[in-house]
Amino acid sequence: VRHLNFAYGDGPTVLHDLTLDIPQGAFFGIVGHTGSGKSTLLSLLLRFYAAQSGRITIDGLPLASVPDAQFRSAVGLVPQEPYLMAASARENIAMGRAIPDERLRAAAQAARIDEFLSQLPQGYDTVLGEGGARVSTGQKQLIAMARALAGDPRVLFLDEATSNVDSKTELEISRELELAARGKTQLLVAHRLATVRNCDLILVLHQGELVEAGRHEELVRLGGTYSRLVALQQLSVS
Repeated sequence: VRHLNFAYGDGPTVLHDLTLDIPQGAFFGIVGHTGSGKSTLLSLLLRFYAAQSGRITIDGLPLASVPDAQFRSAVGLVPQEPYLMAASARENIAMGRAIPDERLRAAAQAARIDEFLSQLPQGYDTVLGEGGARVSTGQKQLIAMARALAGDPRVLFLDEATSNVDSKTELEISRELELAARGKTQLLVAHRLATVRNCDLILVLHQGELVEAGRHEELVRLGGTYSRLVALQQLSVS
C-alpha cells in the first residue's frame, strides 16, 4: 500500500497518505478507535472501493488488474455480520464451489462448528432457514469462518470475526487458525485487543493515519494510542 488516500464521495478524507507493506504469510492486526479507518482500509483491500489517490499492489501487480475469478479464489473473508442462505449447512460453507467433503469438514472443525452441525437433525444437510434463522449470531460467524477456510485462500481477512462468540471459543479458534491458516497472509481487524496479541505486527490507526506499528508488548511499552486502548478495555471489564 503506497500513499493511499480515500474519502466517501464528497465527504472528509478517511485515510490519509497511508503506506504499509504486508509480507506474504504474515499475520497482521489492525486496531483503532471507532472511525479510525480500519473497515475502510479493509474495504479497499477487498476492492469494494477504489482509492482516489495512491496505489495498492499484490505480488507487484495493481490490485485492480487481478481478474475477478482469480481474486475471489485467492481471498477469504469472515465479515462481522455474515449472511447465510436459506440452504443447508453444507451449501452455506461450500457456496457453489466443488469442495471435497474432507476439506469442508476440516474447515468446520478449525472453526469450532463441526460438532454443532453434526448434531443437527440432518447433520450438514440440515437447512438453516432464511438468513440462518436456525442458528445464533455467533454460530453464523463460525459457519462464515468455515466457509472462508474451506476455499483454501492465500489471503484471509477477518473483520471482527469472533466478536459474537465467547472468550473460550475465541481462544480455541485462535489456536485452530494458527494451524489451519499457516502460510496464509492474514489481516485481522479487531476491537477486542486480546485477539491481536499474537499477531506478527499490529497496525494502529487514528483518524485515518497509521500512528503506531509493532508487537503487543512493544506497543504497550510505547505508552501511546495502543497502550491507551488496552487500558480502556481493562477498565471496561474490571
